[in-house]
Amino acid sequence: MRTLLTDLRFGVRLLLKDRSFAAAALLTLAVCIGANAAIYSVVRSVLLSPLPVPESGRLVLMYNSYPKAGAILGSTGVPDYYDRLREMTVFDEQALYRRQGYTLSGEGSADRVQAVRATPSFYRIAGAQPLRGRIFREDEGEEGQDRKVLLGYTMWRERFGGDEQIVGRTIRLSGQPYEVVGVMPARFRYLWDDIDLYVPAAFTAREKSDDSRHSNNWTMIARLKPGATLAQAQEQLHALNARNDERFPQFRQILKDAGFVSITVKLQDHIVGDVRAILYLLWGGVLFVLLIGCVNIANLVIVRSHARGREMATRHAMGAGFGRLSRQLFTESVLLAGAGGLLGLGVGWWALRGITGLLTDQIPRGHEIRLDLVSAALIFALSLAVGVLIGLVPVIRLRRTNLNTTLREEGRSGTSGRGATLVRRALATAQVAIACVLLIGAGLLLASFRAVLSLDAGFDPSNVVTAAISLPRATYADDAAARTFTERMLVSIRSLPGVEAAGVTTQLPFGSDSSDSVILAEGYTMAPGESLVSPRQTWVSDGYFEAMKIPLVQGRYFDRRDTADATPAIIVDERLAQKFWPGRDPIGRRMYNPTSPKDVLAITPETRFMTVVGVVKNVQMNDPSPSRIAVGAYYIPVSQDATNGMMLVTRTTMDRDAFVAQARKQIAAIDPELPLYSAETMDELMEQGFVGRRVPMLVAAAFGVVALLLAALGIYGVLAYGVAERRREIGIRMALGSSARQVFGLVLGDGAKITVAGLALGLAGGVALSGVMDRVLFGVTATDVRVLGGVALVLSVVALVATVVPARRAAKVNPISALQS
Repeated sequence: MRTLLTDLRFGVRLLLKDRSFAAAALLTLAVCIGANAAIYSVVRSVLLSPLPVPESGRLVLMYNSYPKAGAILGSTGVPDYYDRLREMTVFDEQALYRRQGYTLSGEGSADRVQAVRATPSFYRIAGAQPLRGRIFREDEGEEGQDRKVLLGYTMWRERFGGDEQIVGRTIRLSGQPYEVVGVMPARFRYLWDDIDLYVPAAFTAREKSDDSRHSNNWTMIARLKPGATLAQAQEQLHALNARNDERFPQFRQILKDAGFVSITVKLQDHIVGDVRAILYLLWGGVLFVLLIGCVNIANLVIVRSHARGREMATRHAMGAGFGRLSRQLFTESVLLAGAGGLLGLGVGWWALRGITGLLTDQIPRGHEIRLDLVSAALIFALSLAVGVLIGLVPVIRLRRTNLNTTLREEGRSGTSGRGATLVRRALATAQVAIACVLLIGAGLLLASFRAVLSLDAGFDPSNVVTAAISLPRATYADDAAARTFTERMLVSIRSLPGVEAAGVTTQLPFGSDSSDSVILAEGYTMAPGESLVSPRQTWVSDGYFEAMKIPLVQGRYFDRRDTADATPAIIVDERLAQKFWPGRDPIGRRMYNPTSPKDVLAITPETRFMTVVGVVKNVQMNDPSPSRIAVGAYYIPVSQDATNGMMLVTRTTMDRDAFVAQARKQIAAIDPELPLYSAETMDELMEQGFVGRRVPMLVAAAFGVVALLLAALGIYGVLAYGVAERRREIGIRMALGSSARQVFGLVLGDGAKITVAGLALGLAGGVALSGVMDRVLFGVTATDVRVLGGVALVLSVVALVATVVPARRAAKVNPISALQS
């Protein structure tokens, strides 16, 4: 122990003495370790840590997929749930759930709250252990017995003051009384951290009936029995669907043409599916940053160990053996790495705050991201491992050095040897190669992001403010009541100063709500094997298209002619018009939604025809993704088919807060118990929609810049040290007739060899990773010549700058002073 303390004290004194080396190494380590700490914390929290649910490894998700109809990632219908409960034996629990908003009213105020509506089995699967009261009984999942509620911990504390007598009380949700049966603990999260309360799901006889088959609007999870496998679950699911093919032959061909399949997947894999590839890419990138940092420090250590050659020889002559000297060198490296690791954890904690601030709401499990003790310990252990590896560099050199010869040298013409020079150049080449790979990744993400932004959104988001409003069915029970309120609200909003146009819609571009439904055109004949399509289905009012400035291609927008008694109207986008009427005028043609579960294509007495009155431009509804296939969109007027949940969309010269304040006053004058919530501008919605691409791009760009700087320092360090070592040689060359220009070219050529070799390796590495990169790119390929060429150009320019400085220094060597030194 005494020897270790002595080594530590001596190491600290040496590092303080050689402050330039220590500062450079510590700064490099802090940046590289900090980047690793931040990204690893994200990867560990999102991808590697189990879900906060008991036995989460046994949880699976089931969903229906109709890829040829445009619904790759569907959900589950109620009849499917009961089929699987009855016939699948690999599960010990199955449940349905979905997020749902409610209006909580009382004491003269009304607030919009987020809830989970789920079958009672969900709470058993999620391991819910209420802080107060109980969870739902199985019978409370039956119609008529479902007016029960569990309060979330935050809601209980903030809205009800932590009332210990809350269990048994009644609260009003969307105009209906609900009995509080329990309070959830603060630690209960499942997949979200914004849930205010929980209610049981009860299904009507129609929802359970075969008429509701393939009406998918629930998420279904299940827990595998001990020993059961995912493959067994998938096999049983396929067998169940095959039996349903026989039970419902009327659906068989339609489902086959749509590519219908039910999928079973691990719940955690499904949750992180969209972000897994990009997070692993960022993790790989940050490990490359650490590698290039290690290479940079290794080069510094080689230079420093050469400079300390006489010191080592002197200590050896005074009795210190190779073991003692090696231990001292290891101690210094580990000490340096430990200090760099601690600094890096601080940098990582700071960087992680910025990343989570941007990603928490945009990434699954974002609220769980943190630099915990396990992550900190692993990162610190990584920094110590780096110290050990770096410590090997001077130890190996020490082992290969004849210390007696070193002590006898006078140092006038000695160099570090050809082997050490080749090692330093190889390390610099590796730095250039790694920097090239990282810059290619950053460049491709940037090009992909630009391709996404260059898409024509189909609307103008500037000066558009949106906000949500929901009409409780207890108060607005029929279409007439909902329609009357909507009309009064729009008249009132349009009267505000600064409002240019206003309307309502049921789903916004880049919003969280989504709805689609099969639609057919009268007289359209499907080709053999052609699938039905399920386009986006949106209810809108007059004024919506004008507020969003969605261009009209043909016909007209909805207006006051589209009353409840008028001919039902519909507007389609260009994509849907081209699907059903290629090269023909769609105005005046009729469309309808299927009404017969026995024959989807049949026209029955219940069929409601809608006449196409307009065609609008295609609208980009979200960030383009391989899991989304755009098959078109159609719009239905709320004046003819009212809705209780809607988004107010207003084009106004007022800022968001000022407009919302005025709008709330207007709505309160109509109904004081209706909250206006989730107010955002369209620019903000689009910004949030692209965060999943913007943040990885910025992080990758930061990695690339760091790698570029480290590579430039590596080239500069190798050449500058080479010039210092070869000063006497350069002096001899100049004395024998070499010009300053020739000496300049000699050093420049050395730098060019390092750069060209590094670029060749880096470009090859970038091409080798193209299969991985293609999964996260849009509108650009991983071998895009412009990106590869741009990266090569940037690296070449930076390398040239790093080379010119030592080359100029070499060209200015005074032959006389060099020969006398």
